[in-house]
Amino acid sequence: MHILATLRRPPRPAARRLTGALLLAALTGAAPLAALEGDDEQPLYIEADAAELDEKQSISLYIGNVEVRQGSMHIYADEALVQHKPNRKPQKIIAIGQPARYRQLFDDDPDEVHGRALRMEYETDRDEITLIDEAELTQGADRFASDRIVYNRTTGRVVAGTSAQGSERVRIRIEPDQE
Repeated sequence: MHILATLRRPPRPAARRLTGALLLAALTGAAPLAALEGDDEQPLYIEADAAELDEKQSISLYIGNVEVRQGSMHIYADEALVQHKPNRKPQKIIAIGQPARYRQLFDDDPDEVHGRALRMEYETDRDEITLIDEAELTQGADRFASDRIVYNRTTGRVVAGTSAQGSERVRIRIEPDQE
């Protein structure tokens, strides 16, 4: 399916709400972690095999071996669609892959967070990444899986499953700390 066709996909109905901070605390065994300080202030870089720009609609499409970088955040995908603000800064990035992949470093933690999903949506104003379909988020040996995971890079808040308007239950594996 072409990335432009996926923009019109209807949202799933919301169900019970869970507290994302509790989910993340259970996942990591600690307080929520935020991305490296200053990552959100870094320039955004996009590389791909091909690019198409439509200034009238304020969108650009990147095809083939797409890499999006901002500070320690990296997103890898087969295709990415970027919706631009009037000042031409990215407003939303939609990445599609088999799977699309994400990685990020955190303050005060040596383990990178890795994510994967068939579709990822990065909202730059909210600094939030949504992993959709076959979504998985891991840090160290801990693993978090559902059909939909929403991660706020600034606050470190994670919401998954029906709380994130998904339809699947959340599956979590928590490894105890080694003493």
